[in-house]
Amino acid sequence: MARLSLTLNGEPHTFALTARGLKIGRAPENDLVLNHGFVSRRHATVELRGREAWVLDHDSRNGVLLNRLRVQEEQLADGDTVQVGPFAIRFEDRAAQSVVLDDNRYFPLAAESREVKSGELPDLALDLRELLRISKRLSGILELGELLDVVLEEMLRLVPAQRGVLMLKKGDELVPMVVYPPSQGDVALSSTIARKALDGNEAVLTRDARLDFAGSDSIIAASIRSAICVPLVSEGRAIGLVYVDSPGSNQFNETQRDALSVLSSQAASNIERARLTEELRQQAQLREKFERFMSPNVARMMASYHARHGQLWEPEELNVSVLFADVKGFTPLAERLSPREAQELLNEYLHEMTTVIFAHNGTLDKYIGDGIMAVFGAPLLAGEQRDDGCAGAAVEAALDMLAAHQRLIDRQPPEKRFAFRIGINTGPVYAGFFGTRQRLEYTVLGDTVNTASRLEAAAALNSVLVGEATATAIGDSFALSAPCELQLKGKSRDVRAYQVLGRAKER
Repeated sequence: MARLSLTLNGEPHTFALTARGLKIGRAPENDLVLNHGFVSRRHATVELRGREAWVLDHDSRNGVLLNRLRVQEEQLADGDTVQVGPFAIRFEDRAAQSVVLDDNRYFPLAAESREVKSGELPDLALDLRELLRISKRLSGILELGELLDVVLEEMLRLVPAQRGVLMLKKGDELVPMVVYPPSQGDVALSSTIARKALDGNEAVLTRDARLDFAGSDSIIAASIRSAICVPLVSEGRAIGLVYVDSPGSNQFNETQRDALSVLSSQAASNIERARLTEELRQQAQLREKFERFMSPNVARMMASYHARHGQLWEPEELNVSVLFADVKGFTPLAERLSPREAQELLNEYLHEMTTVIFAHNGTLDKYIGDGIMAVFGAPLLAGEQRDDGCAGAAVEAALDMLAAHQRLIDRQPPEKRFAFRIGINTGPVYAGFFGTRQRLEYTVLGDTVNTASRLEAAAALNSVLVGEATATAIGDSFALSAPCELQLKGKSRDVRAYQVLGRAKER
């Protein structure tokens, strides 16, 4: 039901995933031998657990990456990329063998079959009770792979063909999902018959293709016999097809064709439901993770992107604004309070600050004790262009954080009041997801981050200090103090900085 594919020495290779699994490594006894110094002798295994495929790292020296994240043991989804050393191995949740749509390769099946004369086929009555039974069975299955197996099983129960193939559209490609009976080699089907079913959204019955498709020389040459091809149509569009055939002419009749048409309509709606359910489940899980450090709208877009493409954004160099905020003297303040009071006060402060950051589409990079690191301008969503590093949004957020802090302090008794400070710097960073699937963080790296942290440490209490690049990017939108030259820790040269006095229109 699945396979692995990769390119070795410029040649594409595929490996069927069976119940015995696939061993990957440098040693010759592996099923997939990858001869490279970065690959351990017994590096990893891909195995089946019921219908699920899992990848396991056997404590290899360089590890296993799944969609660019290091994993020890993880379930695979269709389209996942497993990185072993320099080799990118793609997991495909599909029939292990390939299906080729080619009239010239579509020959009669090898088995013998008696040709049935016209009128000898018994009528197949699909009564309401049988339709209800099938409908209930399909509706009760939520997992897509199991559902596809059952769809083909029920179709072959209605029409006793010798072979059946269920294919689904993925983009412009028709991907084989279930093939019966399983075979080792390629399976060839008629492209003419499949195209007629898909283009017309109608079931195609051929008792003898030499007569039914007399205009196609390739079909005549192939001596095709009997076949039924029904499209899986949902909301007026074909999402796939089911193709059944048998050797010999006059093997199927119109009643059987119509029975498969009824079943295909029911199956298509259930397949779309299963697909949507799985996509929504994945998006909900990812969105829940992303919303811990991103504004809700950005989290939704990130989850949607992952659901469509099967992986996270690659790390990239971006121009951003990095904001650091830190509480002054929280440790001695906490000593005067009970642990519960200190925790409640810190949580309230972090909640207020994070709400402001998200309101300005900032990304919460991390909490550092009572400190906050936020990024504006990353992640950069598809189609978005940002040349100013979102400096204006960062400064707007900083001023709103000052106001939110003041409101918080006004609600506190004198013994719970505290001051804080903010530093902002704009410039290039390397941004992306780092870590493992168990602990995943979106963060930025680079000197821009270090300078922002140093600016925060140099800022006056309850004020915002920005670097020269930030001041240049915001132009005259904000009132700034005269520049000052600061010798910041870790910097060989002085850094020019400005204190933000307020919004220009307010002054």
